[in-house]
Amino acid sequence: MDVRSAFNSGLAGFQDASAQLSNASSRIAQAGIAEKSMTEEQQATGISSPPAERASISITDEIINLKLAELQAKGAAKVITTANDMVGTLIDTSA
Repeated sequence: MDVRSAFNSGLAGFQDASAQLSNASSRIAQAGIAEKSMTEEQQATGISSPPAERASISITDEIINLKLAELQAKGAAKVITTANDMVGTLIDTSA
């Protein structure tokens, strides 16, 4: 087995998790800004209906995406750790 391949897979998984984390957190921030502006608009127009339910659903989905990114990063870290242990074992046996 090529150890570099395992390291590369772990690194790619970790980078994907980082990108997913950034995207989800950005969408949460955007949803918060949109909800705030909707509330201000409702106050200005006198409409007393609650903010659109879509914003809370979107935030819920993005929180789930954050958790998925966390789990993906943990899995990738485990792959990297295992590859590192393999290299250590190979060095010990070949010395």
